[in-house]
Amino acid sequence: MLLELFALELECQRVSISNLCRASGVPGTTALRWIDNLEKEGLIIRRDDPLDQRRVWAELTPKGTASMRRYFESIPVRLVPL
Repeated sequence: MLLELFALELECQRVSISNLCRASGVPGTTALRWIDNLEKEGLIIRRDDPLDQRRVWAELTPKGTASMRRYFESIPVRLVPL
């Protein structure tokens, strides 16, 4: 979920909670439980859609974005000759 949200943020896009649940590939109840946990940790936030009261958007918080950037910066890059 964090990877999906980070990739979408880089593309200046957003995702609804229901689509994030589907993208996770786990049962809906499991996905919602993880969303709750990520929100409690301050990594993601839910935002109501002002144009459609049925939809809620998910996005990374600044803390979530910083955590994802740190993660990717920690991965060693190995160049393979062609």
